Amino acid sequence: MSPHLSGILTALPTPFASDGSIDVAALGRVVDRSIDGGVDGLVACGSTGEFAALDEDERRLVVETVVERAAGRVPVVAQTGAVSTDQAIRLSQHAQRCGASVVMLVTPYYEPLNEEETEQYLRTVAASVDIPVMLYNLPAITGVDLSPEVVGRLAREVGNIRYIKDTNADMSRLRQFVHHHGDVITTFGGWDTLILAALTEGAAGVVAGSANLVPAELVSMHRALRAGELDRARAEWSRLHPLMDTLMTVPFIPAVKAVLNAAGLRVGSPRSPLLDLSPDAARRITAQAAVARGETAPGGRAPGGVSPVAPTAKAEVRRSTDARPLVAAAELPPARHFIAGDYADSTSTRLLDVIDPCSEQVLCRTPDGTTDDVDRAVAEAVAARSSWARRVPKDRSDVLHAIADRVDAHGDLLARLESANTGKPLAVARDDIAGTVDTFRFMAGAVRSTTSMSAGEYLDDHLSLVLREPVGVVGVVTPWNYPLMMAAWKVAPILAAGNTCVLKPSEITPVTTVKFAELVADLLPPGVLNIVTGRGDVVGARLSSHPDVDLVALTGSVPSGRAVARAAAEDLKRVHLELGGKAPVVVFEDADLAAVAETLRTASFWNSGQECGAACRVLVHESVAAELADHLVREAATLVTGEPAVDGAELGPLVSKAHFDRVRGYLERAQRDGARAALGGAALDGPGYFVPPTVLVDVPEGAEIAREEVFGPVVTVETFRDEDEAIRRANDVPYGLAASVWTENARRSHDVPARLDAGTVWVNSHLALANEVPWGGFKGSGYGRDLSLYALEDYSRTKHVMHNHAR
Repeated sequence: MSPHLSGILTALPTPFASDGSIDVAALGRVVDRSIDGGVDGLVACGSTGEFAALDEDERRLVVETVVERAAGRVPVVAQTGAVSTDQAIRLSQHAQRCGASVVMLVTPYYEPLNEEETEQYLRTVAASVDIPVMLYNLPAITGVDLSPEVVGRLAREVGNIRYIKDTNADMSRLRQFVHHHGDVITTFGGWDTLILAALTEGAAGVVAGSANLVPAELVSMHRALRAGELDRARAEWSRLHPLMDTLMTVPFIPAVKAVLNAAGLRVGSPRSPLLDLSPDAARRITAQAAVARGETAPGGRAPGGVSPVAPTAKAEVRRSTDARPLVAAAELPPARHFIAGDYADSTSTRLLDVIDPCSEQVLCRTPDGTTDDVDRAVAEAVAARSSWARRVPKDRSDVLHAIADRVDAHGDLLARLESANTGKPLAVARDDIAGTVDTFRFMAGAVRSTTSMSAGEYLDDHLSLVLREPVGVVGVVTPWNYPLMMAAWKVAPILAAGNTCVLKPSEITPVTTVKFAELVADLLPPGVLNIVTGRGDVVGARLSSHPDVDLVALTGSVPSGRAVARAAAEDLKRVHLELGGKAPVVVFEDADLAAVAETLRTASFWNSGQECGAACRVLVHESVAAELADHLVREAATLVTGEPAVDGAELGPLVSKAHFDRVRGYLERAQRDGARAALGGAALDGPGYFVPPTVLVDVPEGAEIAREEVFGPVVTVETFRDEDEAIRRANDVPYGLAASVWTENARRSHDVPARLDAGTVWVNSHLALANEVPWGGFKGSGYGRDLSLYALEDYSRTKHVMHNHAR
């Protein structure tokens, strides 16, 4: 005997794979999600399941899959109508054979029937099965509105018609079903914004597509009602209602799929003619679902003006379902250095493992370089120095343009290599490659347009000329966060200025730098660009101390910068340092808070926060702190964490186990010391070094987490009382790389940036970069400038030539 239906029934979506077929595995996961949430039943092939887009065989497959996966844990309702009478009978009998508990019938929508024809259709199909039947009143689609009188009559005359799902937004219709015909028909509400009203009015339950998104929360509210705890039910509904309200104002099926996709369930896109939601709408509805699930707090307030937050549900890592690797073994560079225009063996046989941070498996190996390897590369750079320096700017410009073209032509390969090595999403890696191309193009143009002090007589009978010459051999050490793009930021101006180069990439992420050297080898004279891989304490140290290296340029940590500067001091070679940052985001009370949060969604979490200019430290006026925290949490909650090949992934893993452990340590200590995680706050399950977007509130002044560079997807929120306090605290860190100021006050927007110790200050923006403007910092963030004409100046030297022309 079929169980009596009541409670929360989930109207399941139908997942589609990338080839358009039904994704059976994903459908199973959707079933488990609802059952694990405690729902009382499932509906297959309903409106949320896109029944109108499925053929008969597909509808059979969906019902078979749902019944098999449910495995008797909850009843399954199979929607078998909305087709011809013969098809509906076949589908209904198939559902009964499969083990469905109930069949649901909606009248055909493609050829509207009158009331008499509708009754005959429903009677005939219902009589073809023995299991109970639920009528589905869907007047907006079918054009026929089943009146309470017709439904009551059908239920009295056809023994197995026992349920009605009514989708009218008019509660008076549902009341008539419940109060006038409740002796023969059990009523279910079908309008998501009226769930509480329907249950309060006496409906036995609801059939809701929104139960896919918040199953446990709807079940909890229903149980509170059944227990007579009306106040608790209303309080829980107040948290759910904004989500329901939004769902009914956007295309419903795409919205449900967008939230499930964002949760990592990968149900695909809806079928034509439906379209995916816009990215903005998808982010908004996903954030509202997070709030409805209690993962973020919409409106509470904590001491200091920041919202208190309920414990967050653990985020998930989206995993790629494609078994193919991002790169083939043949596409990886060999385990060799690149010296004098070709691959070169190391003098050591030791190799270092290069780890894929998504799988924690070895991607490839790279030589553990020696001082002898460095000496050989420097000797080749010295040999190539004079001839390269003598080339006129046009010649060097042509080479840089050719390099840009070559990188662009191999952009897909380089992006895949970068993603495989660093774990960053392909979209981020592609942006890195585009930035690399633009850097070479800019420097190709800039080198032909440099200017200097004009020649002239500044002493009687003496003509002065000021020349700008190459420095010579430049040793470069690049970081692991943007391997190829940071190499380009150094190599492009170094070569443009007429220098030669020996570069050590990070031993963690050497792949694209070595591959780049291979790809452009035929464009450069041998010895102009050389790559030596290995550890910083060997290869980096030798570059810094080598007597034939004229300048050392490093992008990296403050300790690395100190080590390079100390080594270079022995022979007084020049040093160019771009080090860490702890960028304050100073938000005044007149700021556009929604714009702040929307910008920080990218500026704080781009590249998983492994960005020296990241907007990681929010200082907000106490009067608007709670509101900004709410905005920021909602925005950050919509970010998708996943493996590089996953469509839509925005955050990848941290780059290495050591860095992963370092970031986890910061988070654990911060929360132990009183900060609270409004979002995230703990590492995600492996494999892989994944940390979710994290927003920490109630961070006390001077806390370690607010002063030291975490270099992960972590944002702290602090408050200030007045402008002087804001500036004092913004400057009260060892770093001075970047900052931003958010205000609508024109005078303040000029005055405050002038008082901040940072090499770049944005106003009402953050992390907006261009090759035309310099990048570099003050204080512990180093000295020297990347990008722009200033970089060309840093990699050249001035010479004054004075001619005595007296006669």
